[in-house]
Amino acid sequence: MKRLVTVSALVSAVLITLSSVGVGSAATVSVARLRAESLSIGQVPAGWTASVPRGDPRLGCLASLLEPKGVKETHRVQVFYLGRGDLPLFDETITTYSSATSAYKKIASTIARCRSVAGDLGGYPVKGTVRRLSLSRYGNASVAYSIVVVGKHVTVKADYLIVRKGSVILGILEGNYPSVNLSQFLGLAAKAVAKIK
Repeated sequence: MKRLVTVSALVSAVLITLSSVGVGSAATVSVARLRAESLSIGQVPAGWTASVPRGDPRLGCLASLLEPKGVKETHRVQVFYLGRGDLPLFDETITTYSSATSAYKKIASTIARCRSVAGDLGGYPVKGTVRRLSLSRYGNASVAYSIVVVGKHVTVKADYLIVRKGSVILGILEGNYPSVNLSQFLGLAAKAVAKIK
């Protein structure tokens, strides 16, 4: 049981690290609209619960990924869900910027150069790898990555999809131990992208 709690805490910390981002929107998009466009509890698998991210360790080149320099963020909405037993973890962040196109280009460029991460999660030193994940295109433009973080006691995997749809950038991340269910992740991603107007 102690190992499951430790694994859950580490997975949560990794997901927070990977999704610690600012979000913004064009002036015509409100926070209320973005909330309405985020996934609701009824759209995630049965038994999942809404939660809040735990901690903010921010590892390496993934820290502040959705906060590109030189582009003003205007709005941010984030939802966070936990599966039964606190796994898997699912994070959806919807952001608007003064220019979503410029923000997306900077975000995509940053993550394309990010090959490895290292740091301390929950008192455990960890190292991780980031590699491109080949998925169909979502929205106007999208990139997807698979992240594997390894510590002394656990290996955590996460899939991360970044989508630009119109004036909105969507960051969708699911992490789990020992692996992410790709078909579940793709189903959640499709629902999330479809809700963005």
